[in-house]
Amino acid sequence: MNNTAIWQRHPYLVAAAIIVCTTCIRIAFLWSNQLDLVYDEAQYWDWTRHMQLSYYSKGPLIAWIIKGWTTLLGNTQFGVRFGAVFNSFLTQSILLYGLGRMMKRPVAALWAVILANTIPLFLASGVLMTTDSPLLVCWLVALFAVYAASENPERKMPYVLLGAVMALGILAKYMMLAMVGVVFFYCIGLWRRQMLSKIFVKRVAIAMAVGTVVGFLPILIWNLQNDWVGFRHVAKLAGVNKDAVAKPFFRFDRFPEYFGSQIGLITPWWFAFLIFGGWTALKQGWTKKGAEILGDNRKVRQAILLSTGFWMLWGFFIFWSFHTRIYPNWSAMSYAAGIILAAIAVEQGHVWGKNALVIRSKRIPLRKTGVVIGIVLFLVMHSLGELPFRTRSFNPAMRLMGWTDMSSKLQELTESMPHPDKVFYFSDRYGVTANLSFYAPGQPQAFCADFGRRKAQYDLWETPEDKTGWDAIFVRHKPIDVRPLKKLFESVKVMEYQTTHTNGYGPKYYIAILKNYNGEWPKRDSGSY
Repeated sequence: MNNTAIWQRHPYLVAAAIIVCTTCIRIAFLWSNQLDLVYDEAQYWDWTRHMQLSYYSKGPLIAWIIKGWTTLLGNTQFGVRFGAVFNSFLTQSILLYGLGRMMKRPVAALWAVILANTIPLFLASGVLMTTDSPLLVCWLVALFAVYAASENPERKMPYVLLGAVMALGILAKYMMLAMVGVVFFYCIGLWRRQMLSKIFVKRVAIAMAVGTVVGFLPILIWNLQNDWVGFRHVAKLAGVNKDAVAKPFFRFDRFPEYFGSQIGLITPWWFAFLIFGGWTALKQGWTKKGAEILGDNRKVRQAILLSTGFWMLWGFFIFWSFHTRIYPNWSAMSYAAGIILAAIAVEQGHVWGKNALVIRSKRIPLRKTGVVIGIVLFLVMHSLGELPFRTRSFNPAMRLMGWTDMSSKLQELTESMPHPDKVFYFSDRYGVTANLSFYAPGQPQAFCADFGRRKAQYDLWETPEDKTGWDAIFVRHKPIDVRPLKKLFESVKVMEYQTTHTNGYGPKYYIAILKNYNGEWPKRDSGSY
């Protein structure tokens, strides 16, 4: 009688069952409309009504994907987000094939699938249609394509795949360019171990160069036509332009928040595996003694690639967090390799050695505990709208609820106007403007007034000067200063509105009912990006 667990005897079968099951749950979650669109999702959807070569903050791939799915499924929350579910399915399938078949680690591949469904970062990416969703697919394909090409430099297909996903990844998010650094350091690591092929170096360089040019060309053309606003915006966020440089250059108050956010995105128990797996791979791939102990060129190659893929990007953002504010998701692509390293560590069953933190120990069953807590997190994540918690302190997702209710309120206010067919909607923040475009009656184009903010995509589109004499509805998530509105309209009436959603309250918004627009529109040239 075979006492080996089924997940060890049939890892591919169990992994496939997990992928199918979790995908079905995600589809059901989207269909239930528990969570309204977040601001970025609504903005990306709004981009699909203005198809361009690029956009203010990102490349055009996210708009292409949403346009494709909404064409099939309609301009609904389900249609906007279905691409996230599909990309999550692809991500898990790529992990299973790449780690299981290509790297010959089937049990670790199963654990990678499990981790992908129990880590908050990947759980959110599976239902929210953000640019990280398609970027993760491209990044993983690139990692495994580079690995396959280095193992067999004569094969052409890995280079073709690498070039293609480099182009698509850049069109999704500029972060894809960091893959150049990963490959560069991977080549150094192979050279140090005398495993570097000249054919590989030549072909991988050509593939990445072609992919980068193809991906960047439309973005470059668009920025050239729009005063380089996209590049200026990225430079501002990254803290590399003159206005953004902190004084002093290093600040130590930002690091604790950023580092804590990383542990929260991964969860403490899987983060422990990740750091151990990353440190182990670093020793095995980058030290002579570690490589000799490992004694397997294939695994040494994997250790070099995965340690580089994690530590290079993750370490950079840890370092840069001492200089400027780093958003928690900016390091997301480091966890593509990181989740694989964690899965390999989980497969081994220990974190700090056989006599320290042993997962099979009855005292600290961390591996089983992580799975159980992860399953709870998965179920909670996909039932947020049904949880009986009425405040955001107990249910943070409440801030993502309320716009369906707001849609009904906007409909009511519009119908109360003297001429409902001559009412437009606007805000002074891009996120609220985007949600107004999606949730206002008839999904009209909303506008974003500049009363003192950084630039946004809406500053590059049409403004409502041709709507002189119309009424309007202005929405804001903070109290409204009526002074700039009185310069644009004959009368201003302000009200507060508390949104609701299923079992609780959503955010509170402030609404201004405006009469008789005079045709002027605020325009600033502050240079703030």
